[in-house]
Amino acid sequence: MAEAMAHFERTPWCAQLIQSPDWTPTRTASRVPKPTSEDSFFAETLGTQRTIRNCLTLRPTKEEVDGPVQYKEVRTLMDLGSGLNGHPHICHGGFVATVLDEGFGVLLTLNLGKKMQSRPHESMNTFTAYLTTNYKKPVPTPGIIMCTARFIRQERNKTYVEGTIEDGMGTVYTTGEAMFVEVKTKL
Repeated sequence: MAEAMAHFERTPWCAQLIQSPDWTPTRTASRVPKPTSEDSFFAETLGTQRTIRNCLTLRPTKEEVDGPVQYKEVRTLMDLGSGLNGHPHICHGGFVATVLDEGFGVLLTLNLGKKMQSRPHESMNTFTAYLTTNYKKPVPTPGIIMCTARFIRQERNKTYVEGTIEDGMGTVYTTGEAMFVEVKTKL
């Protein structure tokens, strides 16, 4: 994580976010290879110098006290290479939707981690039930983007989220919303 922080701190708007007392760097679990092959798409396939060259997630420094989740928002910085292009210097639209889905998953994973500490005999997974992506502007490559994922609400085993992909300086490339379903299994 220290290497990713140092990488992103070379970009002024990223440095400002990283140094803000409101945000704390946190592990991006999907970037860690696992023996089960879980997360292999983001940890391995997209973990190259031509794809996602660096990745850093920031969570709020203060946890939510009331409500169904501990963190209502996360921001994930990604340095994209040119191996993600659909057109010259433009990110493939399918990958852009994947970034939103992954950003939403990072938010849910952070919140599920705390929930599972109180339920040690259960395993819980979330699956994307739907994902709506609205393309506003092409995502340029190579370059740094920020995916922001925000919790909207939870109804039983369904969690609703929304988010954006932007350049960190006011340009919004993509917006989206999704619903995830939690599936519990006994260990």
